[in-house]
Amino acid sequence: MLANSNLPSDLSNKVMKLLSEFEKKFGEVVEKQKLNKAMFPMFRNHNFFIGVDASNVYIIYTTEGVTSGFISSTERDLRNHGNLTKEQIISTCIQELGYKDIHPFSFSASLLDADTKSREVAFEKISREYIEQRIRPLILLRKLGLDESSIYLQSAQSRFDTKTPSGYSECKANCRNALISALKALSGSENVREAVRILGKKGIIGGREEELITAFENLLAKVHGVLSKKGSHPPMPTGEEAEFALRMTYAVIDYLAKRMIRKTLT
Repeated sequence: MLANSNLPSDLSNKVMKLLSEFEKKFGEVVEKQKLNKAMFPMFRNHNFFIGVDASNVYIIYTTEGVTSGFISSTERDLRNHGNLTKEQIISTCIQELGYKDIHPFSFSASLLDADTKSREVAFEKISREYIEQRIRPLILLRKLGLDESSIYLQSAQSRFDTKTPSGYSECKANCRNALISALKALSGSENVREAVRILGKKGIIGGREEELITAFENLLAKVHGVLSKKGSHPPMPTGEEAEFALRMTYAVIDYLAKRMIRKTLT
């Protein structure tokens, strides 16, 4: 591992010990829940940033463009800056280190000197919360064979977390790809309206409820149109627009996945 650090050696040792224990506990939680480790940034090729301010330890992983298993880390002593926000830390990673995707974690600095049991409890809580918020919605898609769609959604979230215009734009593009990938996998067609008609005929959405099928077809077509907007100077999406696209795409694909499962069980 190649490290670039301005942390005092004693603090650096504490931070790296904390990181090691956190990743170990995270791995245990992942294995206990029988999840695929490849879904998590610390178990893929990655680089990371560690920042220690007056109250917190921030760990930011990045995976975009990291093709080697050789890890590059940056450690920064930020204690003289007081209490920073996660957004400020992320901005530093993007502007100074060129991170393209963001996978953030934060811990109370008090954990650096906490006993082993207290650290384990905190690490397990953080691990489970991350899984519930970021990964659980994707597990259903993987069970249905929608691996590509789940990868696009995960990428959309990590781009959204950069909180930059380019990140919002890439988030929107990944949402579009996730939507089309899911429709193609479930219906065989990349055309939104055709795919919805096929799913309607299969009884996956709406069945005999023609009004619902039509409404859903219009909704998907509208979402697809918004996410596909092009032009010589397309407007850069705002954070609110990117968040809407992300949440809407999650909701639509989750709905399709659950309807598919219900259909296979009947």
